[in-house]
Amino acid sequence: MDSDYCKRFRMEIDLSRSFVPSASLPVGYHLVPWNEALLDAHARTKYEAFCKEIDAQVFPCLGELSGCRRLMHEIRRKPGFLPEATWLIARKVHSFREHDETPLAPLEWCGTIQGVLDCSGVGSIQNIGIVPSQRGSGLGSVLIEHALSGFQTAGAYRVTLEVTAENIAAIRLYQRLGFQRTKTIYKPVDSTFLTDGGHSSTSPLPLGFPASRMRHNNESIGTNKNQQDLIATMVSSVVEELVVAETPQDVADSGDADLQLLPSGASKPLIGTSPM
Repeated sequence: MDSDYCKRFRMEIDLSRSFVPSASLPVGYHLVPWNEALLDAHARTKYEAFCKEIDAQVFPCLGELSGCRRLMHEIRRKPGFLPEATWLIARKVHSFREHDETPLAPLEWCGTIQGVLDCSGVGSIQNIGIVPSQRGSGLGSVLIEHALSGFQTAGAYRVTLEVTAENIAAIRLYQRLGFQRTKTIYKPVDSTFLTDGGHSSTSPLPLGFPASRMRHNNESIGTNKNQQDLIATMVSSVVEELVVAETPQDVADSGDADLQLLPSGASKPLIGTSPM
């Protein structure tokens, strides 16, 4: 198997100045803060964003859903994992279940970013990825700005990331946001880069159901305090008719996880690869 080298840049931004997010999401999109129940959603979104990119050849785990799941678990276990710098972007997808006239509003995961802060106060963006069908809508700017705000709140004075040199669009975006190139890195890569345009094996995670079904689910779920707290959380998380509710079956039980969505107009949240 032939080998070659991939040229990558390390870039960083100085957070000593006040940083206020200014980018806004398109209508219908929502920022979703970190929650343990969403680890698999981050992994699936990461896979969708990277599986057909050269980054998956440099970092083979990005080319497999199982690898992205392992990577997310590793990021989560890092001592400096920073929830305030870890976000998803979701879009409501209106659909109808067969033989059911009640409209559903499942979530399509469009973008992901994760952050880690070391003991010296330097933040690192582990991965930022936008799924191919959602690129070019400014989602990357929103994710980065909210991650940077989270880093700054946590006391970081500098944030770094890595990007493939041929990803000109991402590099220009980082420069517009204030990042500067600090180092060039060469990583080995299989020269027989996969270019097959096959369809992804994953699908959006339908983590929502109509608010009209809340009574039925509330009556059947029992009186356990944690379960009642979860129902209260779901009610408070309504976005129009959407209630973020179900944890994917392949994610460990997260107890009374507090899933939240920030509206598309939100401006504050209150070394990775980057296909944009």
